[in-house]
Amino acid sequence: MADDLRDRILAAAEACLLESAPGARIHAAIAERAGVSRPTVYKHVGDQDAIVMALLKRDMARMYAVAEAEITKTTSLRDRFIDMTVFVVGYARDHALLRKALREEPGSVLPWFTVNAEPVIELGIELFSPHVKQSIADGQFPDVDPRVIVEWCCRLILSLITTPGTVEIGDPERLRRYIADLLDIGVPR
Repeated sequence: MADDLRDRILAAAEACLLESAPGARIHAAIAERAGVSRPTVYKHVGDQDAIVMALLKRDMARMYAVAEAEITKTTSLRDRFIDMTVFVVGYARDHALLRKALREEPGSVLPWFTVNAEPVIELGIELFSPHVKQSIADGQFPDVDPRVIVEWCCRLILSLITTPGTVEIGDPERLRRYIADLLDIGVPR
């Protein structure tokens, strides 16, 4: 029952954030839309920062559910790394709330991807380390710490999502080649 209530509050929060002006305080609107009191919103989700983090966690879990099918298409850890990075960057690029926040109030969301990125990176590590561990168990990169691989992938993804660069991240094939080139640095050809 509490999970259903929290889900309802988060759905209301997402809708309110999509409709609100930058910097708006939205607890009253969330409460009204979810059919609960403001204290209930605080009790089950928290303040505005906690709402943002809860939405990040929820949406990362949703993304992971879709992404898991993508990363299991190949057994190569290198290809999984590339596929996962391309998939997650594309998913983030198509995420309406993230696009709105980056466009209208980057100062409120960028800390979650930079100086306060630890919770986002930890969730990425929790979700994706089992796949890296399996690749290692299959004989790929036996001396590599799975946490390092996933953290590096997370940091690369966060950078690609938030920082303009030389590669057009909207083109999956160009992004795939860009990441492959990064992985090939220092590899004799």
